[in-house]
Amino acid sequence: MSQKAEKTVSKELKIVARPVITVDDAIKDSKKVSVLGVVKSLGEVSERGLISCLYILKTEKDRDLGYPFQVIGTVVNSRELLEDIRVLLYLGLLEVTEGRKLRLTSLGKELLDKLTEGQKQVLDELTKVVEEVKQRVLSEDNLLNIMTAGGRGRRRR
Repeated sequence: MSQKAEKTVSKELKIVARPVITVDDAIKDSKKVSVLGVVKSLGEVSERGLISCLYILKTEKDRDLGYPFQVIGTVVNSRELLEDIRVLLYLGLLEVTEGRKLRLTSLGKELLDKLTEGQKQVLDELTKVVEEVKQRVLSEDNLLNIMTAGGRGRRRR
């Protein structure tokens, strides 16, 4: 019995980190490419502003990108869109600025340049529609930033 206790078998566990999605997978997904195109045409935009822009495109401009939206009061939300934003951030195609706004990285710009002609045509049409609502989305986004920033940091005496 003592011999059995002395013999121990150890197994090595190898952990290999692999991304769930690759950049090639992102190119093939038209939703993610469309999100990159919208961010490119808007410049810098917050997550809430991006969600608002895609909701306006769906409801007012009849350009449905395939994201389901939930509206609670005046707040629009989409879990699928937020998940796609996280994936694009993880892949390094989007980045967050100091002001917590999303913008395209150089890798994201290169990816948009490598698209096929069919994808570029769809993206150009989407960009034209986004340009129509761009000022509205950015002004709402800036207004929300001012409102949230105004409530913080003030101390009454």
